[in-house]
Amino acid sequence: PAPSPAPTSSTASFMGALCSCCCGTRDVVPDAPDVIIPDPEEDEQIVVTIDQAAIASRDYLAYRGLGTEDRNERWFFLNKSGSKWGGNVQMEVENFVRGLDPNDENKGQVLWRSDFIDQPFFQQQLRDVGGSMLQFAFTGFIDSMFDRPHYDDGYYISHGGGWDRDYRTSLFLNWNMRTEASLSSTVRKGFGFPVKLVVYAQGTGVARYFEVEEPIYEERGEGENRQRVQVGTRRRWERHEREYVDFVQFAVCDVASGQPVVDQFGAAVVFTVHGDSTDWTSNYGTKFFDVQQRGGWFTKDPPTITTKAGVDPALALLIAHLCTKEFSTAQIKSNFHPRFPYDPLSAVFGFF
Repeated sequence: PAPSPAPTSSTASFMGALCSCCCGTRDVVPDAPDVIIPDPEEDEQIVVTIDQAAIASRDYLAYRGLGTEDRNERWFFLNKSGSKWGGNVQMEVENFVRGLDPNDENKGQVLWRSDFIDQPFFQQQLRDVGGSMLQFAFTGFIDSMFDRPHYDDGYYISHGGGWDRDYRTSLFLNWNMRTEASLSSTVRKGFGFPVKLVVYAQGTGVARYFEVEEPIYEERGEGENRQRVQVGTRRRWERHEREYVDFVQFAVCDVASGQPVVDQFGAAVVFTVHGDSTDWTSNYGTKFFDVQQRGGWFTKDPPTITTKAGVDPALALLIAHLCTKEFSTAQIKSNFHPRFPYDPLSAVFGFF
């Protein structure tokens, strides 16, 4: 009989969604290409496009080249497992050479793995307009190539426009976040010593408060004469909020020393990306890879990753996925929950 046709992308997504309850440590088990693409050399430059493996899946597929439609261009499977509630998770870059793990016949060979916490802790500082921004203990790394974003309060109030009330007052939150993700491999040499990806981010939240006056009613009278009468008014606070990521910094660090590793030219592997408090796009270049993605910070279009020659492309792919998905501006913003008070006039300023 003739072979069955390959499933369409919509069918594959539907089938993947059905697998989410039955595939153990993976949301989906994607079909392998007819001919498995060999692993790249550890200093080879590659171009891949990363797309979600199925609707609502945490897993992704890396396709060779610029497209994501051809099943036979599937090169790597990025399998995310672990907690779905903000705890410890793992991200593994697998090829399609399956059957090597006696406990999981669907698992490919793992080239690189990362372990991290899905929802990191954010430190917040509440202050009023023009109030002193207390000095965060900066736990990032010096990046001479990066200009710090605008910290003037008026910038954040005017950025984006669209405020539509007669506001009584405004409060600000400055926040920072630091987390890390391990980078390990049992089959690739990497740097020859344990390394990790350190992620540091800073941002700003704005809450603009206004009062709403509401009528107070009482029921008066008896029987047919009973009626609802306004006896006064009360006022309550409401607010409009906006949150911004100012920048996200990434550093590949030596686990033993905690310091960034250096490239072949002796420069520290540290790169900083503007967040959505600027008008920059999500396209950027690093010492390990370049990112091209249409649609801005919150696009769902798949990113295309071009790794740099001389860097293990499987490691560069893993770091690129962590940067563009797990620790992207959009994901950090989603994880951040500002703690503005109900009543701005009784706010307690400072760190929490």
